[in-house]
Amino acid sequence: MSPSSPSCMIFTDTKRSLDGYIRMTFDALSNLNFPSKLAWQDEGLQQDLIVDDIPASCAGYCEWATEEAAPQISIGWAWFSLADGRTFVAPGGMSSNVMLVTQAGYDLGMHKTNELLHAWLARESWQPAEPASGAGQVLGHL
Repeated sequence: MSPSSPSCMIFTDTKRSLDGYIRMTFDALSNLNFPSKLAWQDEGLQQDLIVDDIPASCAGYCEWATEEAAPQISIGWAWFSLADGRTFVAPGGMSSNVMLVTQAGYDLGMHKTNELLHAWLARESWQPAEPASGAGQVLGHL
């Protein structure tokens, strides 16, 4: 990607807007490095999922953040594991300070941004290696 390509320009010229979002294209998001990757277990989330008839043997949250980009990009999501060890993104979507835009700079909207964040995450290795031994315990850097 050259510095003059639209997706790079949208990312590097964009500052945090009044609504709190950092606007960028999906291509620009896909090229970011997220060195800060945290995961932790949350028994309250696990209980909420069980009430919703999701047999979570453990659950928690992940938070990824950039360090070199200014302003900092943050993406977070809830996760749960089943008794057999399979891990999934929990219902309810992802949270982020990113609003994805078209090459022309038009907002894709919250719903489409959330769908594309899920697509982006599906290509990443994010699952916690093993559950923490206690509620609220940080599982560490992924």
